[in-house]
Amino acid sequence: MEDKDLIAKALEAAETAWAPYSGFRVGAAVLLEDGTVVCGNNQENRAYPLGSCAERVAVNYARAAYPTLKIKAIAIASPDSEVPVSPCGGCREVLLEAVRAQRGRDIRVIMADRTGMNVRVATVEELLPFAFEFK
Repeated sequence: MEDKDLIAKALEAAETAWAPYSGFRVGAAVLLEDGTVVCGNNQENRAYPLGSCAERVAVNYARAAYPTLKIKAIAIASPDSEVPVSPCGGCREVLLEAVRAQRGRDIRVIMADRTGMNVRVATVEELLPFAFEFK
C-alpha cells in the first residue's frame, strides 16, 4: 500500500471522529505486515483525560484484533489541519511500546495535512529520541 492510500484512509476515518469540544477531527490508519489496514479516530470526552487520540484507538485495536501481526506504518491526518498532524507525546509513547513489542522493528509514521499532499515521514524512534528505558 502506498502512503497516499494510507493517508486517504486516515482522512476518511477522521470524518466520523467524535470531537465536539475541540472541533479537531483526527484519523489514523495502521498498516499491518500482511497488508491489513486498521483505522481509528479521536474520541473526545467532556472529562478530557478520558478521551482517546486517533493513533491510540487504531494501534490498540490493531494489537487487540491482530496480536501476532507487526505494525509497518501509521498514517495520521486531519481534515481540519493545514499542516501535517504529529502525534502527541502520549501517542508517541504508545507507538514506542508497539515498537518494543515488535522486538525493535520500527514503525513508519506518516503525518499529513487535510489535503494529504503536505506530508512528513519519520520513524517512532525519531519522534521520541532518548526514550525512557528500564531493565
